[in-house]
Amino acid sequence: MDAEQLTIGDVERLLSNPSEDARIAVAEKVALNFTSVELAPRERELAHEILGFLVHDVAISVREALARCLDDNPAAPRDVVLRLARDIDQVAIPVLKRSPVLTDEDLVGLVFYGSPEKQCAIAARAAVPEPVSEAIAHRGDRSAVLTLVHNAGAVINEAAATILVKRYGDDADVAVPLVQQRELPALLVERLIAMVSEQLREYLVAHHEVDHRVAATLEEQTRERATADALTRMGNDDLRALAGQLAENGRLTATLILRAACAGEVRFVEAAFAELTSVPGERIWRLIHDVGALGFRAVYARAGMPEALYPAFRRVLDIYQAVRSSDGSLDLELYRSHVLDGLRETFEKIDAPDLETMIDKLARLVSAGPGQRKRHVA
Repeated sequence: MDAEQLTIGDVERLLSNPSEDARIAVAEKVALNFTSVELAPRERELAHEILGFLVHDVAISVREALARCLDDNPAAPRDVVLRLARDIDQVAIPVLKRSPVLTDEDLVGLVFYGSPEKQCAIAARAAVPEPVSEAIAHRGDRSAVLTLVHNAGAVINEAAATILVKRYGDDADVAVPLVQQRELPALLVERLIAMVSEQLREYLVAHHEVDHRVAATLEEQTRERATADALTRMGNDDLRALAGQLAENGRLTATLILRAACAGEVRFVEAAFAELTSVPGERIWRLIHDVGALGFRAVYARAGMPEALYPAFRRVLDIYQAVRSSDGSLDLELYRSHVLDGLRETFEKIDAPDLETMIDKLARLVSAGPGQRKRHVA
């Protein structure tokens, strides 16, 4: 239903009937009129003057009504919206959450000088651009940071993520959803995963009296699963960079590479073996895919991978070649089903209900030690 036309009578009503209810009614009517493109210039000017008057009203309920009616209005006067945004929390939050009138600069300032409730409202906006995310990362209360990292509409760039890692790197509630952000650089994602998994190990030892060796195993499994999951969001350059960082830190393990292979991320398998053998990527591809069993056998040995896991790699790569379509696409559900069946046939004594459990059990076949491999020197 269209809003009633705004008239000079509304001004007279404000003067003749100064009750709070009357002011609320006028505030709502004026705010709703701003959505009309049919307002004449003088009517729009009059509406702006009334809003300018009401935004200073001593009654909180009047200012609340104004904020509620202007919260998502792109035609609302910026000075009025900004005044509402700087008001007390219960007045400000509607416009902070939704107003398209507020600029990035406005929002950054409101984050720096606003309450935790205001910061949360800004972090919950449908779209949070990079400068605002950086401001929340730098000055936001933990509640605002949690809102930000769970907001799919927030653009968290490398600068913001780096700040969050410094402030909340040991806080799993912040770090875990941050890892799942799609725009983060691969190297930062891996750093976050390492922090979160290490925190898990410390928690298990401290709170559940888990043996240090068992906790370390669970930590490694958690880290590798999270890393394998993150691979699907990375481009080829990021995968190569990640393989290099993992090798440098002693975390490019056979089980991590196997998890990637079982997930269909053969791009990472290629990048990992190229890193471990110092063989160029193009030649690695031919050795793994074109030369047959002997080619991969040579690559596997040169990389220093555990012999106990070679049959698993061989079976998974054979299934990959058999299941992959001629156009290079892969039905992941079908592929993972075949991989699990194939590993069960290859390792008859291992009983596992799912692929992740199968890989965890295969990890026990690796000879004593954490299974880390150093960079190969040619």
